[in-house]
Amino acid sequence: MKLPMSWLRDWIELDVAPEALADVLTRRGFYVEGIEARGHSYPGVVVAKVLEVAKHPNADKLSLCRVDAGAGELSIVCGAPNVRAGMIAPLATIGARLPNGLVIKKSKIRGVESQGMLCSADELGFSDDHSGIVDLPLHLGSDTGLVTGRPLDELLPPPDAVLEVEVPFNRPDGLGVVGLAREVRAAFGLAWTPAAQERLTALWRGDGQFDLEIEDREGCPRYLAQVVEGVRIAPSPGWLQRRLEAMGQRPINNVVDLTNLVLFEFGQPLHAFDLDRLAGPAIRVRRARAGERFTTLDGKERTLDPEVLLICDREKPVAIAGVMGGAESEVRDGLAEGGPGGAMVLGATTRLLLECAWFQPRRIRRGSRALGLSTEASKRFERGVDPRGGAAAVARFLALLAEVSPGMTLGAASERVHGPAAPAPLALRGSRCRRILGIEVPLDQATRHLEGLEFDVTPRAPHGSPAPSAWELEVEVPSWRADITIEDDLIEEVARSHGYDLIPEAPLETHGVHATRSPRERGIERARRAMLARGFTEAWTGTLISEREAQETAALLGASPGSLVRLANPMSREGEVLRPSPVAGLLRACAHNLRQGVPAVRLFEVGMGFAATPPVPGAERAALPEETLMLAAIVTGPRYAHAHDAAQQAVDFDEAKGLWEAWIAEMSVDTPEWRAYAAPGWKVGASAEIAAGTSRIGWGGCLGQPLLRTWDIEVPVHLFVVCLDPAFLSASAAHRVTLPGRFPPVRRDLAFFVPVARPQREVEQVLIRAAQAAGGEGSRLASIELFDVYTGPGTPEGMKSLAYALRFEHGERTLHEAEVQAIQDRMVEAVARECSGRLRER
Repeated sequence: MKLPMSWLRDWIELDVAPEALADVLTRRGFYVEGIEARGHSYPGVVVAKVLEVAKHPNADKLSLCRVDAGAGELSIVCGAPNVRAGMIAPLATIGARLPNGLVIKKSKIRGVESQGMLCSADELGFSDDHSGIVDLPLHLGSDTGLVTGRPLDELLPPPDAVLEVEVPFNRPDGLGVVGLAREVRAAFGLAWTPAAQERLTALWRGDGQFDLEIEDREGCPRYLAQVVEGVRIAPSPGWLQRRLEAMGQRPINNVVDLTNLVLFEFGQPLHAFDLDRLAGPAIRVRRARAGERFTTLDGKERTLDPEVLLICDREKPVAIAGVMGGAESEVRDGLAEGGPGGAMVLGATTRLLLECAWFQPRRIRRGSRALGLSTEASKRFERGVDPRGGAAAVARFLALLAEVSPGMTLGAASERVHGPAAPAPLALRGSRCRRILGIEVPLDQATRHLEGLEFDVTPRAPHGSPAPSAWELEVEVPSWRADITIEDDLIEEVARSHGYDLIPEAPLETHGVHATRSPRERGIERARRAMLARGFTEAWTGTLISEREAQETAALLGASPGSLVRLANPMSREGEVLRPSPVAGLLRACAHNLRQGVPAVRLFEVGMGFAATPPVPGAERAALPEETLMLAAIVTGPRYAHAHDAAQQAVDFDEAKGLWEAWIAEMSVDTPEWRAYAAPGWKVGASAEIAAGTSRIGWGGCLGQPLLRTWDIEVPVHLFVVCLDPAFLSASAAHRVTLPGRFPPVRRDLAFFVPVARPQREVEQVLIRAAQAAGGEGSRLASIELFDVYTGPGTPEGMKSLAYALRFEHGERTLHEAEVQAIQDRMVEAVARECSGRLRER
């Protein structure tokens, strides 16, 4: 919402700097994003009349002008093609400084002296137009006061400042100058201007003669219709155009511009129909029929559904309620039919029907979303305008219309009111206020704060046996504050007015009760710390991702496209699906880091993944999505992030797997097992799933290049994803400690030829089981480590070589060679039997 300071001063007697006002509004919950300066002062620029235009003797494209500047005639060289004798234009005299920094000096142009400069709109900062000099009567909309020699500053409004205010969604009253003026008035203790008091007390009253019927009373509880006759459609006066331009609105004509002025002023949208184009004339408010079609003011034909509320005459729709009017009933100025010089011609609107309504916010919000159409009117209606503010808004419009279109008269009018009812008064207790805010707020201060915001406050006796300082108020909430519904809302208003920064800090009173974290919370913190200890950086990424990102990352973990949770009304294509896992956000962050020149990226995130829940037969409402707590981590780039060796190798699959295994070990996951896994998105042969017991708890591996190109990543990326809740459940409750052996171990290296498709983890498990079965009492296989994988020359076709380092120990003595050999033989037999492999001979 834009807030011009000059407009604000029309309503309240304000004399503060824009920066001070911005600070106060921000402290009261209306964040000011910026301050824009509008307009300039023009010292040395005066009104001048061009008396004569002659050709420059030394240049074909320049003119030599004789100009009356009030204090005598001057000779001006001008290059504008539109300069002509009799033209009244702004003249920058010698010594004048223009807004663009140009200082006017006496100079010779092609041998002819120029005693000033006739100015274009671009040079004066009016607009970007530099095609010709400014025609002041046309620019100002009048020739009144255009006396030669008069300073231009006397004809233009003074420089203004426009505040860009972010209005909270629950404060629709802030979407109008009057609503923000109420906040500023309360903050500074100011008074309304006399003109503002008159505008706020002037109320419209109709005579009930117009044919008006509300078929959908729930969608339109209040509708006001007023006929206006004898209207002359014309360009708006300069002051009105400047007001709308300050709000970023393009002026159209006096009637349409006045409806927009009232919208920005009161926050109440109005709409003007051409009465002669309404069948009846009459108004009917109803729901749209399924498949009904309607052409809006922007010329687009739209297909409607029953969520859309329509304004109709006796035969056809004429507007989408609260959103946009129709092309057939718009107000016309007649100039399109060829009226010379802007004169009235056949076809121009002369009779209006003015609409002022209160529509059910939910209905307008749904209709606007269904059509994909958002306007200044819909932004206000869908938040909720003042249900009792229409009479003042219409009175303001009619008063202004009488000024810009003299001779207009009022015709038939009607109003239909079916609600909403006035809310019941709320009670505000001093004890509750003290409990919520933590400070004592005296009765007089609470009363002053609420009355400053125009709440009607009545003290009453507290209930029960109150303390001597206890107090209680009965508060009637004004109609424009629909956000105030409970006692705590009133307490928030007291706190805002008092100043949040003035409430002192105080320690929480726990009364000896100390909060403890649940086992799940402790597990999450442990998972984070385990990743941080391995050199990873925690990332927080967005929950909403694009459809394509969601499909590709869901496929990584074996989920189907049907499990995606799609938003009904996404704000953009980049955020239309709830993420199935944190992977997409991490890949976005990885791509950003790589673009910024960070070669080694190690990121992890703990967050929710979402999956659609199958519908329950007979259920009235769809089931909520299933949420899975996940940890996802990625690693890419060189092994050592801060090494200066440009030739160092990148992290490979084995090193990444070692990081994931170290994390799993620190989390005490009981007997984790890596199993072969394949799904779209992974690099072939470089992915696995992690199981604990009978539960799959995660996935790990190297991502395929086709998937990485979706995020514009050209380097290998290793990914690890784990579902934390099953990982916590599989964690061993007791940490088992094995003391190192007292006797020297026996080490053996064994290499096996096994089929290429046989996972090494399976071979490793076979070796461990065979050693456990063959070992005698006290004998054990202390460790097994894969140290080489070979598939080069000398390897049988279809086979690969796996080499393991084995370490055997006995708890009470040194092992004999025969004992170790017996265990080794059993291991070789088991590999041959269960893995179709054989011992690799020297």
